[in-house]
Amino acid sequence: MQVAAQGKFNLNRTSYWTGMGLLTFCFIVGFLAAVGQTFADDLSDIQSASQQNQDAAALTITAKPGVQLPLNAIFTDSEGRQVHLGDYFHKGRPVILDFIFFRCPGVCPYVQQSLANDINKMSGVIGKDYEVVTISFDPTDTSTAAAEKKASYVAQTNNKQEVAAHWHILTGDQKNITVVTAAAGFHYIFYQAFGMYNHPAGIYVCTPEGRVSNVFEGLDYDSTNLNLALVQAGDDRITNIFDQVLLFCCSFDPQTGKYTPIALRVMSLAGVAVIIGLSSIIGSLFYWEYKHRGRVSLGAQA
Repeated sequence: MQVAAQGKFNLNRTSYWTGMGLLTFCFIVGFLAAVGQTFADDLSDIQSASQQNQDAAALTITAKPGVQLPLNAIFTDSEGRQVHLGDYFHKGRPVILDFIFFRCPGVCPYVQQSLANDINKMSGVIGKDYEVVTISFDPTDTSTAAAEKKASYVAQTNNKQEVAAHWHILTGDQKNITVVTAAAGFHYIFYQAFGMYNHPAGIYVCTPEGRVSNVFEGLDYDSTNLNLALVQAGDDRITNIFDQVLLFCCSFDPQTGKYTPIALRVMSLAGVAVIIGLSSIIGSLFYWEYKHRGRVSLGAQA
């Protein structure tokens, strides 16, 4: 009886410690798994943040003044016609160029709205002094969607007839899109998981020959600065004397996207103005003296 009881006690005690061991083992495994998952999540967050930083660094506009755009690139306009990029550069007028994609929920609508506002404010007239070309960098965008976008842009402007005729919305295949965006230094990233693009915001001012003259980054393009950039890109073809004088006194700063005064030129222009003013005064005094000296002489003789 005692032997049986002792054996039963030993069996129960063995089962107890075996169960405790298994429970402890499961606890340790679960703890390690939780720690491992937390570490993996943290590592994933770090990698994600690092990737986002790399993406942000890559999303820039790196075009330099003088870069030639590939004018033979083929696109489709908002009416479904096949065109070459150069079709809009052979008219002797500078061109405002920008890149968007039609489904953009972020900066693209603001870029176009800012551009429409500047078209309304600038002294230069679209169609007469410059053209506007907007290219979608999404190869899935269609000419039908381009026509819808164009209608919305035209609706924001004052001179709707001219804007409709000279603001060109283009779509194209990946090959031609890549050729033009690469030449323009416009860098963007496509996120497959979301089906969306991340990209910089900005517009280009190009010469009639298709070379990049100035780049305005961001969402706000001051109409005065943009107008001066068009004057400069058009080889002074926009004949407004005030713009010509202002352009002489200012230089484009790519860091701020604005024209800033050049002290030496301002002083030179001011000096010329002073010399002209003094010469006019002195000349008037000599003329007055000469005219009245004759009268005085005649009076004395009488």
